[in-house]
Amino acid sequence: MKTFSLSNRLAVVLLAGALASPLAFAQGVFEGSGEVSDPNCVGDGCGYVPAEQASEQDFQYGENSEISSAESASGEQVPADSVVSDSTLADSAKVTTVNIDEEDDDAPHYVAENAAEYRARKEGFSRGVQFGVRVSGGVNKSFGQKSGDWNFGPEFGAGLMARLPLGESFGVATELNFSYRHYGYESESDYGEYEATIKEMLFEIPVMGLLVVDEDGLFFALGVNLGLKMSGESEFKQTITAEGHKSKETRSNTIPTVGVEIGGLADIGYVVNRWLVMDLRVVQNFTNVLDLDRIAESTLMHSKLYTMHVLLGVTLLL
Repeated sequence: MKTFSLSNRLAVVLLAGALASPLAFAQGVFEGSGEVSDPNCVGDGCGYVPAEQASEQDFQYGENSEISSAESASGEQVPADSVVSDSTLADSAKVTTVNIDEEDDDAPHYVAENAAEYRARKEGFSRGVQFGVRVSGGVNKSFGQKSGDWNFGPEFGAGLMARLPLGESFGVATELNFSYRHYGYESESDYGEYEATIKEMLFEIPVMGLLVVDEDGLFFALGVNLGLKMSGESEFKQTITAEGHKSKETRSNTIPTVGVEIGGLADIGYVVNRWLVMDLRVVQNFTNVLDLDRIAESTLMHSKLYTMHVLLGVTLLL
């Protein structure tokens, strides 16, 4: 019985050893065998390569993680001379960025855009219609037959302006102004002294062409000016001296003016900034300001007054 038990136990030990040996070879290698798992193999069914081959592969591809990952995914090897280090890629990207910035600063379209913006700011022009509010003040002086006794008179105006550019250096503009004018007259003769004043409110429509001479905002304008009288009044005073006695007389609205005036204008201006424009304007009327068919003062009959208006204007662009 003891002999049978010992033999039985020995048989069991031998059977266990026989089963353990193939399992050990199937699951891995014994320590010291010189083989390691293949680092470039992903998925089931991977095998083992010698330790020297694994170290050589790590040395060739381990420095560039992106190339190692791509090689592992595709299963193809990349030649060693085609490997580019991270520092080389960084230097290349840095140089490229600098070149792009420099090229953008000097590119023709970049320079043209900035010049156009500067020109628009200085000249007050835009790509569409532009509007503004203009106020002006100045003096008037009459020229023509029997005009020597007419003095300088003050005048003021305010209204709206519209401007349309036709290119980089040309444009057209028109305005809608309400103007106040004052004319003064003084004269002496052997019979006495004479004084007269004329006050007018007009609705003026100037139309002009613009020429911009440089990018600093200096411009010239030529055009026509149409004046429509809204209201007017006059006063004539005379002082007669006879035999040592003086008599004074005042008459109202005996010096009528015409209802429509037509003249030419010349303008020079400067765009201070994007919102402010200053100009000096001269308007010369070609129409006699006096209505000779209705005038009632003999002293002023046959007078021909062609008035000149010199105005300093300030425009606020909207």
